[in-house]
Amino acid sequence: MDAYSRKIVGWHLHKTMEAKGSVQALDMALLARGKSDKPLIHHSDRGVQYCSWKYVDRLRNNGVTISMTQSGDPNENAMAERVFRTLKEDLGVRGFVSFSAAQSAIEKAINTYNTMRPHASLGYLTPQQAHYKNGPLPLKWYPYKKIRFGNVQSPADYVKTG
Repeated sequence: MDAYSRKIVGWHLHKTMEAKGSVQALDMALLARGKSDKPLIHHSDRGVQYCSWKYVDRLRNNGVTISMTQSGDPNENAMAERVFRTLKEDLGVRGFVSFSAAQSAIEKAINTYNTMRPHASLGYLTPQQAHYKNGPLPLKWYPYKKIRFGNVQSPADYVKTG
């Protein structure tokens, strides 16, 4: 997810927690970003897939600064936790008849989230609309505690990756 616009820019449904699924999602996000000289910060929890050498290597090879939660507290990754909750609510099911059915449903839910779901925290823009805006967005969410990543001190300080 792009922290500036809340747009889901990379995803991949994989049958296991192996790093290759997460690497495919990362590749999708990097491809969507295109060439840019602007700095990029990747924030995640300390899941085994995000700590794998393959994933970390991909980030480093693309000049991405790595940021990970310290304690495993979900509040340290609140944006990701919130989007997962929203997608689960949008799916409205507890299981799927097949892996391909799950993949189709998730793709549809992500498309709906990105293009049809306005966010109060983005001035009622959809993530897609916010992604193509320039300048500050009217961010209205409040982190549980102040987070510092180098020069980044608030969500408004994140660099737009689109």
